[in-house]
Amino acid sequence: MFRKTLTPRISELNGARHIGHCVIPVWLEEGYIEIIRLFNPELNWDTETTLFLVNMNIDYLREMNLGRDVEVVTGIKKIGRTSLVLEQKIFQGGELCARGASTFVNFQHSTRKSTTFPPAVVEKLKEHLFHGAQ
Repeated sequence: MFRKTLTPRISELNGARHIGHCVIPVWLEEGYIEIIRLFNPELNWDTETTLFLVNMNIDYLREMNLGRDVEVVTGIKKIGRTSLVLEQKIFQGGELCARGASTFVNFQHSTRKSTTFPPAVVEKLKEHLFHGAQ
């Protein structure tokens, strides 16, 4: 499981004076960069295989405001043969404010198809399985 602290910016506020709904996917991306590094430690985008995001679902549970940091918690919910599902939670002031689930496939550029995960990467992924804890 990975934890990342982010500081909301004034530009992320909406007309209702809380963090806008379009900001949350960006924060979730910030949270899953360490998962991508398990596959591509140098973040070299000129590789044969790449993790591609194919689905993202977000539950907006409570408002988030300026002036208090948020914590993005990222873990792996499910590991498949060619795909994985992340579970993410965003907290502010100890309160769960949003949660997301994102599905990625291991995409091979030369074949334009998904491909199996290397066994060594699967072992690294297993270390980050989400067991429901904060």
